Amino acid sequence: MRPNIAPASRDITKPTINPLTEKFKKFVFLKKQVSDLTKEQDEIKSYLSEIVDKDGIPDEKGNLHYPLPEEIEGYRSLKRERRVIQSLNQASAEAILREKGLFDRCYVMQPVLKEDEVMACLYDGLLTESDIDSMFSKKEIWAFVPNKG
Repeated sequence: MRPNIAPASRDITKPTINPLTEKFKKFVFLKKQVSDLTKEQDEIKSYLSEIVDKDGIPDEKGNLHYPLPEEIEGYRSLKRERRVIQSLNQASAEAILREKGLFDRCYVMQPVLKEDEVMACLYDGLLTESDIDSMFSKKEIWAFVPNKG
């Protein structure tokens, strides 16, 4: 005959889960995944760009097109788009305009504030902190920075 023994207490408490901790763990996990995926995407993009550069078919604008062997999620070809950025060579422009007597017509002299001189005037007592506060606006910004320290 078996003795009548009460079962052991099953008071097993579940560990408390902190929602902040769980969210931050997920944040760190996703941050790492995004970084890894971006690195992999950049490597693939570089590989595909080399193929288009080598074997792409140029169009009238200088872009290179490489047809895909099959449509992939709506994409039918790869394209390396030619973009031309025009920037002014100040020294060349000034020399040409001076040579042709057009410098004064094409250049406008505008005053430029020398911030270091403004601060020197403050240190010399010629301007006040209030003057400086009126001259320079301040904008507060916040950054989210996980801290390992």
